[in-house]
Amino acid sequence: MLVATLWIQHSLHAFTKSGTSYTTNGSQSDVSAAITAAAAGETVQVPAGTFTWGASGAQLSVNKAITLQGAGTGSTIINISSSAPTWGSGVVAVSGACTVTGFNFKQSGGAATTAISATGSGGWRVTNIVYNSAATAGYFLYGGTYGLIDNCVLNGGAGSDEMIFTRGPTDSWQTASSMGSGNAVYVEDCTFNSQGYTDFNSNARAVVRFCTINPSSNFIKLDAHGLASNSPPRSCRHVEFYNNTWSAYGQVAMEIRGGTGMVFDNTAPQSGGNAPRIFLDDYTLGSQTPSAVYPLPDQIGVGKDPLAAASEPLYAWHNLSSGTNWSVTNEMWGTPMSGLINPDRDYFDTATSFNGSSGVGRGTKAQMLAITPSKKGVGYWVTDEGSWRTGYSGTSGQLYTWTGSAWALKYTPYAYPHPLRTGATVAPSNATTTIQVM
Repeated sequence: MLVATLWIQHSLHAFTKSGTSYTTNGSQSDVSAAITAAAAGETVQVPAGTFTWGASGAQLSVNKAITLQGAGTGSTIINISSSAPTWGSGVVAVSGACTVTGFNFKQSGGAATTAISATGSGGWRVTNIVYNSAATAGYFLYGGTYGLIDNCVLNGGAGSDEMIFTRGPTDSWQTASSMGSGNAVYVEDCTFNSQGYTDFNSNARAVVRFCTINPSSNFIKLDAHGLASNSPPRSCRHVEFYNNTWSAYGQVAMEIRGGTGMVFDNTAPQSGGNAPRIFLDDYTLGSQTPSAVYPLPDQIGVGKDPLAAASEPLYAWHNLSSGTNWSVTNEMWGTPMSGLINPDRDYFDTATSFNGSSGVGRGTKAQMLAITPSKKGVGYWVTDEGSWRTGYSGTSGQLYTWTGSAWALKYTPYAYPHPLRTGATVAPSNATTTIQVM
């Protein structure tokens, strides 16, 4: 009786199985049935063709460690219905350590419709996807867990497109920084075109690295939101933005509204003789004024709870435009933030001639050791250490900071390419080495 029941259920669908691979007809219902039948490690294939998913809010749940694979970004076209799920409910709802690859998602015009959402236990990978937004606010990926987005092309349709939106765990501000580890949403080797921005929202821990950013009529910025503009009302916990390339830029390349971070080795052309700007501001101000009491909750440089001034400063260095360092501006769109977000306290920026009294220096280990700083917290990027870039000729660099009496290793970026691209596992690369300077 059980065998007959399974046969009848299976016969209602068009998918077939060969080895560990399921071949579907591309309809959302058939793909869903194949996912239900698949076991961990197996692949569900979607053929070449154009399909509409998400009608009347329907979701495709990928809740196990399988691969959902299209025939390629030029072959398998998924039109996102105008009545598709919105915000945190994606057309493809990822809740397991799965891989989604080989699709071209096209938003059909429904405001705030979402291609992919990520919840559950994390460890997911979204790779080799093309996303095309319509001229309405759209979401490529809306995430609430940690995973990897790599080798995707994201074509924004409007400045309001939040192409990648993520939150972090609810205890993010009660736990230590995880910069330099795999505990973040990673965006690497992706291309952003036209318009839009990232929204690293409440409690988020995010990394954007080795991406290409091609703005058109409006800017594309990397944005980490602050407490007042987030729900629930906590700032982004921390971000790492490095080795990204802008082909052009508008008003600002990055806006960081709270938390801490590492920002380095980004490049962009000059515009009107000016280098790009990195805005450090604070949306906890609300109706307050810049004379508000320092420190503000979740502001730039504040570390994990309880609130402690300058306990985790942000570091920015070697962000270049034709040899000129990008400007780091502590203001909220014209409103000065001095007194609330100060250099060499809440953040440390590139020092053009580093002597240990201010900012961040860059050079060899020997050059660093020849300096005894006069300012606690200053940083130094040691260029002849670090091997976090696989296949890279030479050393990759790592950051030391001055404790007041010694240089201590502060930060080493996580392994690149991300281990989810190779199937390997890599332990967090941060260390606690301290070097006493006599």
